[in-house]
Amino acid sequence: MQLSTLPGKIKQYGDHTLIIMGDGRTRYVVCVWGDAHLIPAESRGDDCLEHLDVIEQIASRKVEKGGVAFDGRVWITVADLSAATAESATSASRLGPD
Repeated sequence: MQLSTLPGKIKQYGDHTLIIMGDGRTRYVVCVWGDAHLIPAESRGDDCLEHLDVIEQIASRKVEKGGVAFDGRVWITVADLSAATAESATSASRLGPD
């Protein structure tokens, strides 16, 4: 199952960004938490947009593996983003130069 962000459903609240995603049948609230420590307040929302495809992949994997929290949210931390970014870089280096 691949989650995708619903149009106009990205909101910045304090130290986290809420993104409403769905798979066609079910909606999930995805919280990107802790990004405030790495990203200046004025550009936090833009950073989420820049990495939206990665965030959607992480959220999809977490939902598939039962990673929905007690409150029904899918929590994504800076560690999740870092791991996914490192994984992408490793995969790209295996493919070699274009």
